[in-house]
Amino acid sequence: MDVSDEEVYAKYADELLRFAATLVGPSDADDLLSSAVLRAMSSRSWVDVSNRRAYLYRSVLNEARQLRRSSRRRMIREARAADSGVAESASVRPDVLRAVAKLSVEQRAVVFLTYWCDLTLTDVAETLELSQRTTERRLRSARTLLRSVLR
Repeated sequence: MDVSDEEVYAKYADELLRFAATLVGPSDADDLLSSAVLRAMSSRSWVDVSNRRAYLYRSVLNEARQLRRSSRRRMIREARAADSGVAESASVRPDVLRAVAKLSVEQRAVVFLTYWCDLTLTDVAETLELSQRTTERRLRSARTLLRSVLR
């Protein structure tokens, strides 16, 4: 039985939105997710994709990379996030937010899936379609950076 694009989106939208918000902040997450899903589902290869969840995660990650390349957008987004009151949440410490902001998009993706989604490194690698070694390397470098910033 074939699953429609609408059903695929409905099934994964919430988790992909949380993932996008972790990568680029809550103010840009909706737009990022929309762009990534549109690009993925309109791709010629979409019909041949066997693991659509992983493909969509990878599309969100790629779209986030593209967005991060623009320093002007990044500065506006970070200023907007600082003004949004995200740091006012009692459960999120401002020093942790600043430390996470120093991670690359790729490092944030691995950290989010490992710690917020409780995925194993194998599952993270599969979700992002990365090798186990690349996933381990990104998590290790993220931990090192976070440790140095949070001391």
